[in-house]
Amino acid sequence: MSEAKMLQLECLEKAVAGDAVAIRSITRLQPAGGSGDKVFPPTYEGGEYAEETRVIDGERLPCVLLDSVQSQANRLEMALLEWYRGCKDGEKPFPLVQVDFSGTAVAEVGIFTALEAPHRIADAVFLACELDKKPFRHPKDPKKGSVYGQKLETASAPNATPIFELCPTALLFGMWDSHGARGGLGEKFQRVLVSEIIGVDAVSGKRPASRIDPLIKTTADMPIEKLDDGSWRRVEKGKMKLSEVGLGNVTPSLRNPQTGNLNHGGVTIRFAGQTTVLSLPALRRLRFPVSQSGKTQVNEQANLAARTTLAALGLAAVACQWPNGFSLRSRCDLVPESPELRFDVLYPGRVEAFTLNRERACALVIEVSKKAVKAGLPWSTQPIILRPNEELVRVVKESRDKASKGDA
Repeated sequence: MSEAKMLQLECLEKAVAGDAVAIRSITRLQPAGGSGDKVFPPTYEGGEYAEETRVIDGERLPCVLLDSVQSQANRLEMALLEWYRGCKDGEKPFPLVQVDFSGTAVAEVGIFTALEAPHRIADAVFLACELDKKPFRHPKDPKKGSVYGQKLETASAPNATPIFELCPTALLFGMWDSHGARGGLGEKFQRVLVSEIIGVDAVSGKRPASRIDPLIKTTADMPIEKLDDGSWRRVEKGKMKLSEVGLGNVTPSLRNPQTGNLNHGGVTIRFAGQTTVLSLPALRRLRFPVSQSGKTQVNEQANLAARTTLAALGLAAVACQWPNGFSLRSRCDLVPESPELRFDVLYPGRVEAFTLNRERACALVIEVSKKAVKAGLPWSTQPIILRPNEELVRVVKESRDKASKGDA
């Protein structure tokens, strides 16, 4: 492997402004338990793994999905949120809209951010919030919403400045403004940063399930009855078994007693691979008009500064995830084979490689965002704090009360 240098801002600007096609990182990972140890993929409806055959280096190999594009986006957002929360007030690295639930009936929610919302700044949660006692966004009449909300209604690919100002990560991970005044006709922003983790050369395993109860030695001929308050009592004749409330022994079995299907047995893999791609043509489709001499107009200096800032923020998300490790779920911990995070800038017919660590990636975001501000773009280091309206608090509380009673 050829030696690669740490990424410099000039290199990133050149890639974004020039004819580079993408910035890519391919990371090989191994199970933390070592060669031959099982990893457990996510299960989908019906208890199935997402298995398929892929062609890798010219070889057809059985693969299994370990972390989807959507799941990876959420993890990258959480890595950015951890960085954000670790910064001092007034020195926040990027704009972030937040909802403060303190002082409400669900104060335990605390601060909820656009990085946690499924639809990012376009999430319906923000339509049920207020800014200075005015709706942050009005679902029907944009003019009745806040200044920020009115800006969001005008956002589009040719005018991405409002999203850049309020939620730049939405321009990276994608967004569909389907809950705003335009409904299903609301603006869509494609994903610019895509990441996925798969297990390569996957072989499915088997897993026995059993339970040894140190108190209840048998459940034979011990019927019970479930009471209205959720408790149970022993009866002479009943349709329920003691095992249905978690007591007694469970006979060791490779199959689920209810469905008859084999228990999820995990997989062994040759290696896992994380593929991350930052699309530069997708970035170049975005325009960032700025106000100059009383007029709003597009200039290439602002476009380049905004696109480079977004590219740096995307790379920072990947770099911030790296030191956190790859603990995807129980029994799915992965370790990078390489000691450093490497990227390739893909130009037609050639590749330029560079390395990047968390400290350098974060510094790049700060450095290039200052250029964006000088170009006239809005980039706040102070969070925008919203308050939930009464109805949002009410439904959050009611849903939590129901969930606590087992009515999820």
